[in-house]
Amino acid sequence: MKSVCFARGAPPRRSRLPLAPIVSLLIFAAAAAVRAPGQLVVYSFGPTAAPTAAATFIDPGLSASVFSGLAGGAGTGTGTPVFTAGSGGGFFSASAWNGAAPGPNFFEFTITPAAGVQFTATAVSFGYRATGSGPTAFAVRASLDAFASDLATGTFLTDSTWHDTGAVALSTGALDTATTFRIYASGASSSLGTLRVDDLALAGSIGAVPEPATWGAVLGVAALSVAVRRRRLRSAPPSPAPPERGNAAG
Repeated sequence: MKSVCFARGAPPRRSRLPLAPIVSLLIFAAAAAVRAPGQLVVYSFGPTAAPTAAATFIDPGLSASVFSGLAGGAGTGTGTPVFTAGSGGGFFSASAWNGAAPGPNFFEFTITPAAGVQFTATAVSFGYRATGSGPTAFAVRASLDAFASDLATGTFLTDSTWHDTGAVALSTGALDTATTFRIYASGASSSLGTLRVDDLALAGSIGAVPEPATWGAVLGVAALSVAVRRRRLRSAPPSPAPPERGNAAG
């Protein structure tokens, strides 16, 4: 007597709507709102003959306050620092840096984006000159959390010589309101120890704040695409199963 074995057919295949156009649309919308990274604001403090605490470069989408200090007689200098990486001329100086980190004194400046603009700070750099009894460390903080935590930290050489910090990395996220940045310094052995800074630059990216209507349109297209895909999956007829095959066994 012969026995017959039947092979079960493969499950029906259903058409799929590719999600690549949706993903591309979302990526395009996000990228279009942000410009390439670059300098946001620069304080070079002007030439020797006319020092200034005002920003000497500001991105067109931003405004910036004057550079200031809390205590210790902060003010623009009139000497020419030997700072080969900088512009020379004016600089900004203060004392009263003694105390534990983050320190009782700080330099500060405020960046305000124009309406409909947002910015992200990614790095800060500056030249510095600390005297022998001046501060030995610094910390960068911002008004994002009421200056409660460090965005970056670093150390100073206290040899009365100009040095360059290089790009000190920051990470603020997108900001669409006025934000104050502070450079705290600490560790000076005397309240008379001084710290000078020159050519401070804040780097980052800037772009338009995504309009609710724009994101609404993007999300609407995504939702419509998903709905169409589901409808096609429900309405597509199943593929016919392959004919059953039997193997005769003797």
